[in-house]
Amino acid sequence: VLWETMLLQLLKESLWKINDMAWTIQLSQDFKQQMGSYSNTSIEKKFLWKALGTTLIKEFLTAPNQLGDQRQGITSILGYCAKNDLDIVLKVLKIFQNQENFVMNRCKSLFSGKKSLTKTDVMVIYGAVALHAPKKQLLTRLNQDIVSQVLFLYGQCSQVLGMSVMNKDMDLQISFARSITEIAIAVQDAEDQEFKFSSKEMLIGYMLDFIRDEPLDSLASPVRWKALIAIRSLSLLTLPYLESLKSEGQTDKDKEHIQLLYKRSMDALGKLLTTMMWDNTDEKGCQEMFNLLRMWVVSPKEWERERAFQITAKVLTNGVEAPEDFKIGSLLGLLVPHSCDPLPTIRQAAASSAIGLFYIKGIHLEVERLQGLQEGLESDDEQVQIKISSKIAKIVSKFIPNEEILMLLEETLDGLESLNPTCTKACGIWIIAVLKEQGAALEDQLLEILSTIYHHMPVLRQKEESFQFMLEAVSQIASFHMDTVVVNLLQKPLPFDRDTRTLWKALAEKPASSGKLLRALIDKLETELDDDIARVEAVSVACAMYEVVSMGTSITRSYPELFTLLLKLVSCTLGQKMPTCPQSRRRRVMQQGEQQQIPDPAGKWLSTATLRCLQVQAMREGLAKESDEGDNLRTLLSSPSTHHIGVCSLARSMAVRQHGVILDIMEQLLSSLTSSLENYRITGTAFFTELMKEPILWKHGNLQDVLILMDQSAWDCNATLRQMTIRGLGNTASGAPHKVKKHKQLMLESIIRGLYHLARAEVVCGSLKSLKKILELLTAIFLFEDLASLTGRRWKIFFPEEIKKSLISFLLHLWDPNPKIGVACCDVLIVCIPFLGLQELYGVLDHLLDQDLPRARDFYRLFCMKLAKKNQEILWILHTHSYTFFTSSWEIIRSAAVKLTDAIILNLTSQYVELLDGEQLTTRLQALRQDPCISVQRAAEAALQSLLRRCKGTSILL
Repeated sequence: VLWETMLLQLLKESLWKINDMAWTIQLSQDFKQQMGSYSNTSIEKKFLWKALGTTLIKEFLTAPNQLGDQRQGITSILGYCAKNDLDIVLKVLKIFQNQENFVMNRCKSLFSGKKSLTKTDVMVIYGAVALHAPKKQLLTRLNQDIVSQVLFLYGQCSQVLGMSVMNKDMDLQISFARSITEIAIAVQDAEDQEFKFSSKEMLIGYMLDFIRDEPLDSLASPVRWKALIAIRSLSLLTLPYLESLKSEGQTDKDKEHIQLLYKRSMDALGKLLTTMMWDNTDEKGCQEMFNLLRMWVVSPKEWERERAFQITAKVLTNGVEAPEDFKIGSLLGLLVPHSCDPLPTIRQAAASSAIGLFYIKGIHLEVERLQGLQEGLESDDEQVQIKISSKIAKIVSKFIPNEEILMLLEETLDGLESLNPTCTKACGIWIIAVLKEQGAALEDQLLEILSTIYHHMPVLRQKEESFQFMLEAVSQIASFHMDTVVVNLLQKPLPFDRDTRTLWKALAEKPASSGKLLRALIDKLETELDDDIARVEAVSVACAMYEVVSMGTSITRSYPELFTLLLKLVSCTLGQKMPTCPQSRRRRVMQQGEQQQIPDPAGKWLSTATLRCLQVQAMREGLAKESDEGDNLRTLLSSPSTHHIGVCSLARSMAVRQHGVILDIMEQLLSSLTSSLENYRITGTAFFTELMKEPILWKHGNLQDVLILMDQSAWDCNATLRQMTIRGLGNTASGAPHKVKKHKQLMLESIIRGLYHLARAEVVCGSLKSLKKILELLTAIFLFEDLASLTGRRWKIFFPEEIKKSLISFLLHLWDPNPKIGVACCDVLIVCIPFLGLQELYGVLDHLLDQDLPRARDFYRLFCMKLAKKNQEILWILHTHSYTFFTSSWEIIRSAAVKLTDAIILNLTSQYVELLDGEQLTTRLQALRQDPCISVQRAAEAALQSLLRRCKGTSILL
């Protein structure tokens, strides 16, 4: 309303400022042309009528021949004009009635398409003018210029040849009642206690005649309905002689008689309605009777509600039997919220009526328990009322016919919009109670129920507590029918509007359902991507996942599957924009100051956003680390030219220590290397390229298979795919040096072939880098092999002996302060072991490939134990060369040397223990017990104790 008012004010000021007749006429024609695009009852068409009225009133009905002849449009125009120009509008109407002068001619042309405006139309216009007129001006002109004219016009319409007859024209009667109703409402809005509406009795008489003359076989006829509404509005106006009666004291004297008359009247009315309602065997007739009471049951006036509930309780608690097909769902939803009404009489009547509904259907409840709860509704404590209403709801919910649940929910949702806060809370409680009790059996009505809930969301969003009840209702339904709710929500147009996003988040907030929700979305996305093609439905699932994961839903168990599917979706949608849909025609309520949200076709909810959101949650749960590209990652992933760079960065961000998680991802992503979709092959290859340099994944994963598949991709015609493949082959030198030797011919052929891809410099550059890594490694391996294969017994003996002497350095520097040296020593040990005939030690060396290195003490003891069984001589050589490192300047090397000595002492045979220079070794270890480094001190103490035990066991004196 505020926005509409501001637009019309802008139009009005623009017209005055421009002051161009031709422009104004053209604008009027444009408004008229636009009207053809909307239905007669639409909000847009009503606004266009107001805009047209604003334009015409500026020129005092200039160019009226452009207007149509619709009554609603004309009424809207003149009603709106009356806000600021009441005198002009009344003058125009008067002139029209008199059928004369220049202004009248313009009025005639205003209503082109008819010879003239009918008297019935003018009656309706007078009502609209009264409703919109300034209240201070209205009351002074109401009786003479408006009411009298309406009565005059009605009288003329009721005459034939100058004689008054009872007119049965339904349109005339409805229009007359409508005009009277609007006039009565206008007088109420004026809030002038001194104003006396002298025509009240006469007008009520007309309405009573309408009601009386309507046939009894159609109680809810349009004329009777409009007449009742008019009587209700007129009844609120003060009678002109009421003050004189009060001054004479007659009202006080008659108070007791009035109360008695009121009681008897209510009893009589109750009996009358009971007879009329239940003697009718037609279910439709019974419902019509209740529809007549509905407007008073939901009235904002307490005394009107009270009377309506008293009558309803009488009708429903007289031991009657309803027609077999009589529906109680809608009535129950209408009545039960008032079990928390501010008036105790209404609370009691509402509870009695609700219980009575079940009895007239032949459903027997727990009478004594319900009566006890009903008595508790006398309490004025709102919390007590809510608690009792909740208990009643839990008791009776199981007895509500399943096919009537939808009607009950529709009624209670309406109550959430319109009732007072306490009754609203009761509505929410009943909705949740019914869904908890019967939710599992609502599958056939589920789509209609969800549609009803969505319809109410825009309005209920303005009422926080009511909105939360509605979200709870959807969550309750999802607890029974998660898959159906998910499919229904995924059908919402993209990008999801605020209400749809709120529903996803509400479902994710429930710990009991968040796991089921995530699993349903994963299964749905997996189905949509089964053929490596991403459709709109897959993007919808990704948008839903974004909302769910952003709420902090745990992903520990489903992370590998989620990550793989979203990465696949990013690949399949590479370069695409998010699909958008036309604006929904559903209700939209905007708060003051809120701006219309325009969908971003670039895709705020693209799959890359969901993948980024997933990684953020994975970091919280220790499954990944921050990407080295940071916020730029999403941009890289979304662009076809940089996608592979983003994937490589994503792979590097995986927490390798969680190798179980990565192994699951590797297993699921393996199929990408053979996908028919080129983008997906690039994605998978780029991801595995970074993993190829991780030794732990070579040990536990399927990278052997990946290596073979990568070699095949090295011959692909796509330059990016070849570039990633060649880089992956080069990274194998870091992750699995022994595999390079095994597959050297295959890898070198693939890498060297990349050097001939002269059209793409990045492929050539990548080939050179990979070739450098492979050749450096192979050169080292071939050097050892060449040395070992030198002819002559002398050199064949010399080479292993040199390895034995150097072995101590490689072992100790595994824990070098420089991690690169540690990795290099590990690689050398793997290459050297075969030349010593110690292949059994490969299993021990595999521990060095784990993400977390084993403790030096544990590794040395295991290594020496295995070595002692195979070759005691090499163990003794290690001991004799270890003294040199006792005096190293690096604490970590001194500590490692002492720990290795400890392991050697424990595994030497008695023969070699006897050869130990116990005195020298003891002296050195005693000196190391005074070392500044605590680690060295402890290692020396442990080694000294081991030496004492071994010497004691062999009876050697130190």
